[in-house]
Amino acid sequence: MRYAHLEICRRPAGFTLVELLVTIVVLSILLGLAVPSFRTFMQNDQQWVQQNNLVLALNAARSEAIKQDSSVQVCSSTDGATCTNTPWDQGWIVLPTVNPFNPAARPKPLQVVGALPTGTTLNEAGGNLALTFNSSGVLGAPATQVAFKMCDSRGAAHARYLEVNLMGRVVASPTVGQKLNGTALTCP
Repeated sequence: MRYAHLEICRRPAGFTLVELLVTIVVLSILLGLAVPSFRTFMQNDQQWVQQNNLVLALNAARSEAIKQDSSVQVCSSTDGATCTNTPWDQGWIVLPTVNPFNPAARPKPLQVVGALPTGTTLNEAGGNLALTFNSSGVLGAPATQVAFKMCDSRGAAHARYLEVNLMGRVVASPTVGQKLNGTALTCP
């Protein structure tokens, strides 16, 4: 039996120019929509991390003051070793007032946080550049409630806010752009 030899016409493998152009157009539209959203997501995440670094530093200072039965300070610092009385956005440290093992020695920072990204500001409402927690965990200096506000280039609608009350409790506003009482924040 003889089989007839059939020749099948095959289309060459690959993409046509039209298919390639349609794919590029669809991809560019998707990227055009995704990139701005991703940038906003990254800015929100970065600011949230920065606020949490401050909350952690304040809570660590309070906890350490109670644990050491001594006072512990959180202060602005550009060198990561001493209180430098510079703006908070230049960085801060958690610093015991004395070393319990060697009172004559200069205390070493328990926590160091570097400068915030360019364009981010962090201010304390009363202009305080240092906070001290005493051995019972209450705020010793200043002897008043303190409030921090963090702003970035996006303005007040994206600002973060937190307070430290006289008892030493640190509370961050759950709503971006608002104080704890719900009033809107303003940024410089």
